Amino acid sequence: MSFFVSKQGVRNLEKGYNKGKIPEKGELMKRALLLEKTEEGSVLKYQDIELPNLSDGEVRIRVSYTGINYKDRLAVDASSKVVRKYPMTPGIDFSGIVEESKAGDFSVGDQVFVTGYGYGTDQPGGYQETAIVKQEHLMRLPEEMSMKDVMIYGTAGFTAALSVDAIEKALGSLKGKKILVTGGSGGVSSHGVLILRKLGAEVAVTTRTMEKREYLESLGAQEVLLFDGLLEKRRALSTEKWDGVLDTTGGEALGNILTEVKYGGVVCTSGNLSGIRFESTVFPFILRGITLKGIDSVMVDHAKRNEIFKKLATSWYSADLERTVNKVVSFKELHDELLHPSEGSGRVLVDMSM
Repeated sequence: MSFFVSKQGVRNLEKGYNKGKIPEKGELMKRALLLEKTEEGSVLKYQDIELPNLSDGEVRIRVSYTGINYKDRLAVDASSKVVRKYPMTPGIDFSGIVEESKAGDFSVGDQVFVTGYGYGTDQPGGYQETAIVKQEHLMRLPEEMSMKDVMIYGTAGFTAALSVDAIEKALGSLKGKKILVTGGSGGVSSHGVLILRKLGAEVAVTTRTMEKREYLESLGAQEVLLFDGLLEKRRALSTEKWDGVLDTTGGEALGNILTEVKYGGVVCTSGNLSGIRFESTVFPFILRGITLKGIDSVMVDHAKRNEIFKKLATSWYSADLERTVNKVVSFKELHDELLHPSEGSGRVLVDMSM
C-alpha cells in the first residue's frame, strides 16, 4: 500500500534537510536520520550524533541493511502519533554486525538482526550507522540466511509468516487449501502470497487496482480480486469460500470476510489499513466454528522468532523472494524516499554500504 505525507507535512519535514547532504562523520560520532518534533509537526534530517557508551547487557551493531515499512512512513507524519517520544531515529527493523558487546550472548563479528520491541518508535531504530540494542531484543542470523534476505523479509515478512504459521496450525497441511490474502501489493500480503504458494495453498489476493495483477501473479497468486468487492454487504452467513484468511486490512471488509469462511476455518488479522472497526454476528463462530486470531509481531518471544525465521530461511524460503523488493536505496537516498515514495510494488530496502 502506498503512503503519502500531506504536502504541508513534506514541506515541514524538508526544512530540516540540507539539499540531500549528509554531514561529514566526526570522531566518535555516528550519522543518523533524526526525526524532531516542531510546532508545525516534525522535521526529518541527517545529523551527527555522539557515540554513547554501552551499558551492561547492550550490544552496538554496525547496521548493514534496513528497510521502509508502512509504520516507518507513518512515523515521519507527526499526526499519526506512531512515534511516542522525540527526537527519534526511525527504522523498525535492521540487520548488521556486532561491533562492540557488553552482553555475554553476543561477540564482536556476530551477524544479527532486530525487528519489533519498539525500535524506531520508542527507542532509536535502524536509520543510523550504528545502533545500540539490548541483548534480549537481538536475534542471531540463521546460518542459511543473509543480512540482506532477513531485511527483505523484515517486519512485514515476519508478520506474514506468523499469520501463515497460525493458519497452518489450525488447518494442518495447506496443500490445496483455499486461502484469501487481503492487502494487495503491501509488504505483509506480498510475503503472505509467496509463503502460502510455497506451501501449496490455492491463493486468492485482493487489490484496489488491477494494475497490480501482474506483480501479484508473479508471486504466485492464482486469483486476483478487487478489494471493493469485499465492501458489498453480506448476509449473516454467505456461501463458504475460504479455508483460511490472511487479513491485513481490518475494517468493514473483515466483517464481510467472516461470513464466507468455511466450517472450522481461521482468519488471522494483523492490520487496520481499511479501519479499526468491523461489524459481525456470532453466526460464523457458533454455526461454523471459525476462529478469528489477532497477529502481533512486536512482542513475540525469542523461541517463536527463532522458529519462524528458521522456517523462512529453509522450508519456507522461495527463490522468488527478491520479487518482493521494489527498490534498493542508499542511506543518503533514504530521506527523499521516505518523503517521496517510489511508485511500484514491494519493499524498499536500504543498503547502508551504498
